[in-house]
Amino acid sequence: MKHWKKGLCGLLAAVLMVPAGLAAPVSGGKNLSDLEGHWAQKEVEAAVASGWVDGYPDGSFKPEKSITRAEFTKMLLDAIHLTPDSETVAWMKENALTDDIWGNPTEYTPKLYDMSGHWLTSQGWLDAALYSGMVVPDDYNGKNFRPEKAIARYEIALMTDRALGLVYPASQPVEGELPFTDKEEILDWMKGYVNESVKAGVLKGYPDGSFQPNKTSTRAEAVVMIQRMLEEMEEGLNHDITVVARYKENYKEHGEEGTILQEEETDQIQLQVIDNIIYASLNDMYDVEIDLIKKYGKESADKLGVAWWPIQQEMIAGITNVSSGSLYYYQMGNEIYYWESNGSEKMFCAPTRALYGELMVPVCDLSHYSREAQDEWKGGWDPETNTLTLLMYYRVPPERYS
Repeated sequence: MKHWKKGLCGLLAAVLMVPAGLAAPVSGGKNLSDLEGHWAQKEVEAAVASGWVDGYPDGSFKPEKSITRAEFTKMLLDAIHLTPDSETVAWMKENALTDDIWGNPTEYTPKLYDMSGHWLTSQGWLDAALYSGMVVPDDYNGKNFRPEKAIARYEIALMTDRALGLVYPASQPVEGELPFTDKEEILDWMKGYVNESVKAGVLKGYPDGSFQPNKTSTRAEAVVMIQRMLEEMEEGLNHDITVVARYKENYKEHGEEGTILQEEETDQIQLQVIDNIIYASLNDMYDVEIDLIKKYGKESADKLGVAWWPIQQEMIAGITNVSSGSLYYYQMGNEIYYWESNGSEKMFCAPTRALYGELMVPVCDLSHYSREAQDEWKGGWDPETNTLTLLMYYRVPPERYS
């Protein structure tokens, strides 16, 4: 993550041809003519009812037909709400960066050379895939996606891991050997992704002990794997928690120091509760913080200054009018984050997660909670009222008030 240290403060300051089987929606999965008694009937009907997969114009689903790379990409993005018109995709495109050959941040302009005129491109799904990091051009020979090629199981492992925000753990060395009889067929760089997808329950081995990484998948199999991924991603979304945002601002005005302290209840922060850990959307928290600064602060804040590395699933964030050195660096799937001011390494109580492309931060460990909210997104918890209090702490640079 050393590339985060180079040039970011300055950068931020400046800051229809439709394929059969994906269009022509069928009303209600139970009306599909060729699903009765199929092993994936329940999953396919649920997916059709949710709207992220359709049948064919003749009323069939063709569950045993191979699914192409393009079809799977569209299906996956639709399932996790990263559609071409989504606000999250627009945010990713606006803030996407990569590293140049010297390790400095530069604008991310991904390119696949064989996608001109393809429906995935014309409908906007390709941009959504590239800027969200679901598809990385360098993964494909000559940066040719070959969209009509049947997708292999190892590719599904890769893309579903990315959807779950598991690039960081998948990039780490795998402890021990993979438990598959054909592990030698899994490329070294893919082993971490296969391992993470199996741990998440998205892909599974075969009864003979093999994984078969190069085996292509059917439409039914693809739906089932995406359903498993969604079950992992959406765990803990149903809860009854009151969120209170406590705004604390330290400032210096006319030679005297002061503090503003206000708090408000908010329903603008998406939460998950998983294994006694409360997770909150990082972007939502920053949005609420900025609103509180505008409402109560001694100084206005325009917006959140951000940068997004799609390939590494890394993000930096800081309020745009804070002086240099107040940026934080986060990565999906990692429990470590950094404060640029002094390069200090900080730890969350658990690794961050991904939810529909949003970075979800662990803000409270319910098995070891404090009733008082603290800085660094450490929420206070009141079990009697099911209330989570988050401290929105804004340090006004002293030179602004003298």
